[in-house]
Amino acid sequence: MEVDFYMNLVLDNAWENQALALPNPSVGALILDKNNAIISIQSHNLFGEAHAELLACKEAYKKLSYDKKIETLSNANDIYDFLIKNHNGIFKNASIFVTLEPCNHYGKTPPCANLIKELGFKKIFISSRDKNKIASGGIESLSKGDIQIESGILSKRGEDLLLPFLCMQEKGSFCVYKIAKRLNGSFEDGIISSIQSRIYSHKLRNIADRIIISTKTLINDNPILDSRLIKGRAPNICVIGKSKNIDKNLNIYSIKNRKISFYDNINDIPMEGFSIIEGGAGLFDSFRDKIDCMLVFISADMARGKNFYSEFKGRILHSKRIGEDILLWVKRD
Repeated sequence: MEVDFYMNLVLDNAWENQALALPNPSVGALILDKNNAIISIQSHNLFGEAHAELLACKEAYKKLSYDKKIETLSNANDIYDFLIKNHNGIFKNASIFVTLEPCNHYGKTPPCANLIKELGFKKIFISSRDKNKIASGGIESLSKGDIQIESGILSKRGEDLLLPFLCMQEKGSFCVYKIAKRLNGSFEDGIISSIQSRIYSHKLRNIADRIIISTKTLINDNPILDSRLIKGRAPNICVIGKSKNIDKNLNIYSIKNRKISFYDNINDIPMEGFSIIEGGAGLFDSFRDKIDCMLVFISADMARGKNFYSEFKGRILHSKRIGEDILLWVKRD
């Protein structure tokens, strides 16, 4: 069995929904049948909803049992109970790959470690151990069963995937600077990113605690800064600069019950939770020391215009094709 190959697949899958499950970690799960054929691959994509392991088991159960009753279930507790009661040993020759040690506590959803143990998987392959004191202990729990356990597979990639979650755990905040630019570095004038890139950006906005912009961006670009492409919520806005003479007919004011706050000093902006910074090089320079990660969307186009000139030392955690663009997750080094 090509263990690294399968773990790379499931890690890539988890990156598809990176940060969308905050404050939970992004996690992926993949299940192989007795012939090492992939029968399911899933990732955790929203806080409070089913974890990756549970979603993967749901998909695999449907394929192995031909029982479509499980398709009607969406609540994590209902899926969990159904699998425990109806699995009939169909997972006994199956293997499961997970990017993070399965959780071992009852929170908004039941413990995945217990699910895997009860379903009777033959083997489990784990990338990273869970350092969270509340959720950890999955490996210890699994070791009390008959399942074969192998951990530490591509652990560096597994740790990279956990960056947003670890930032939230360690300091109570995760801050990304998002920018869309063209192949030659220009980043102004009109829509740059593909629709798929913009949808992903709107998914991130939907769970963000705030978006941070400058008065320059507010006046020159007149953005809406909502999540309309997924019919999501519009986060609150923090603006660096003076509120004096700001036109209240600007697009950000068109959304009801949104809080818009102006700040003269960036240190006065609340940074707890998940923050997205959107703007030019000036705003980037102001927040450089507060940024945990850059989210860079690169289109294949080129155009004359202003380039993004600044200084930043980073490390690429992940790159992926998204629509017609390339998306880079870059950690501040």
